[in-house]
Amino acid sequence: MKLDAYSEIFLWNKNVDTLIRVLQRMEMLGIQSKEEIKVHELRLEEIRAALNADFSEAMFVRERGDHSRLNEQRTAWEQKKTHREEGSSLN
Repeated sequence: MKLDAYSEIFLWNKNVDTLIRVLQRMEMLGIQSKEEIKVHELRLEEIRAALNADFSEAMFVRERGDHSRLNEQRTAWEQKKTHREEGSSLN
């Protein structure tokens, strides 16, 4: 699941880059003026930044949750192992 999320955000950013290059080629073909193309590029970059920020925030929350959960599991495992070792050394 984690890999899927990072893969999707990678594809999102790659495709935004592709769209910007398409806009730049459209400008060279004279389809729209440089100013009009720049407005479209800025819109795409604004949308990209917003989605990347939302993604980063969501992943931060997930990663913090994973870290906390895994830390608790590791600590419990280490404590259990220590208790077993202490019990076997008493015999």
